[in-house]
Amino acid sequence: LAAMPAKLTGRDFERGKAMFTATACLVCHRFGTEGGGVGPDLSGSGGRYSIRDLLDNIINPSAVISDQFGTEQIERSDGDPIVGRVVGEEHGELLIMANPFAPDEKVKVKASAVTARKPYNVSMMPPGLINSLNPEELQDLLAYLLSGGNRSDAMFRQ
Repeated sequence: LAAMPAKLTGRDFERGKAMFTATACLVCHRFGTEGGGVGPDLSGSGGRYSIRDLLDNIINPSAVISDQFGTEQIERSDGDPIVGRVVGEEHGELLIMANPFAPDEKVKVKASAVTARKPYNVSMMPPGLINSLNPEELQDLLAYLLSGGNRSDAMFRQ
């Protein structure tokens, strides 16, 4: 955070877009017409976040977890807990999305076997997804997000 400039200029749009895919953001987050729905839609990031706030949310994904994207720890009578997002219930079973990288896979737990449910204060977003990026790649990614994917944005002027 301390090394991030106050203003992003001269950024590379194509590399920013590529970093959005390379860091797996696209798997869980909607951006424009692409991406998943496991995490918040990032299309309007530029209108909601400063550079510092966006980067802080990426670095510390568990600091603020929206109720809409939170998970639960579900205790079962067999003593084996499971953490995930309850996405439905059918035939007396809870359907739980436990792996954000495979959101279509659901773990089924008999509702009668659930002994307790409580909010889980750790985000499904794994920390460290940007750790492999160098400062230039990270700045390009942030510019891509903050621009709303607009290659004409002033951040990309050379």
